[in-house]
Amino acid sequence: MDRHIPSNLDREPNSPSGWKGLQPSQINAALGVSCIQRPVASLCRTFLLSKKPKLGLKSPLRELLLLRFSSSTSNLDACIRLRLRLRRELAAAPAMSIFEYNGSAVVAMVGKNCFAIASDRRLGVQLQTVATDFQRVFKIHDKLYIGLSGLATDAQTLYQRLVFRHKLYQLREERDMKPQTFASLVSALLYEKRFGPYFCQPVIAGLGEDNEPFICTMDCIGAKELAKDFVVSGTASESLYGACESMYKPNMEPEELFETISQALQSSVDRDCLSGWGGFVLLVTPTEVKECVIKGRMD
Repeated sequence: MDRHIPSNLDREPNSPSGWKGLQPSQINAALGVSCIQRPVASLCRTFLLSKKPKLGLKSPLRELLLLRFSSSTSNLDACIRLRLRLRRELAAAPAMSIFEYNGSAVVAMVGKNCFAIASDRRLGVQLQTVATDFQRVFKIHDKLYIGLSGLATDAQTLYQRLVFRHKLYQLREERDMKPQTFASLVSALLYEKRFGPYFCQPVIAGLGEDNEPFICTMDCIGAKELAKDFVVSGTASESLYGACESMYKPNMEPEELFETISQALQSSVDRDCLSGWGGFVLLVTPTEVKECVIKGRMD
């Protein structure tokens, strides 16, 4: 097929002179727009004309569909202009962050000589849900846990490397790693890969000396953020901040802390379409570890 395109295509997109004599398939090839199959085109046209979708009257996509499926050939130039306009608008649209690809929500909160860490259970590919029992909170030892939001494959790889490093530390030191030391280890490990980072945002929670709770989070290259109340990460982090700010109280007892973090997680993931499908809550005290799966909206 002849794919010759006039030289003034980009310089004068509104000029119809350069487009005369071209077949629709050649125009599609020039603009990078593939033809829609005929049954789909018919459905689109019927939907646009009868259902009046919520597309503005000046929407280039609506105008393009109406003109593209019109039987009149006099609309060719208008269709070409609208395609160029639509292509420019799509090119200017913000790209999706890789941290949002699978969706996630992780939060850790401090109580009186205890802490809780929670995450959602959804694993998705953008808006498509793949699994509803995905694990994001991992055990390092009985009093130390890490939650990994971000890209699911990187989270699993990073967890395996952290377990390897911690086991080496146990063999050498014959003791478990303190939460502060483990946070420094995670930060150093992430910074090593700063030019090709793991797309994860860790949340670390543990009990240190004298059962003092410790929580922190960091970005994908290991910049630590310490807190005395709560830390969050994931696609639902904005709503988690708001919920935790309104619900958190210092020196909460374990039962109250469990209820608070559960309610904060549930109310936050309901406002984020990339996370949800229930949650996993883990409450750690000096004497016991309580794990619970909470039910939420399954949509």
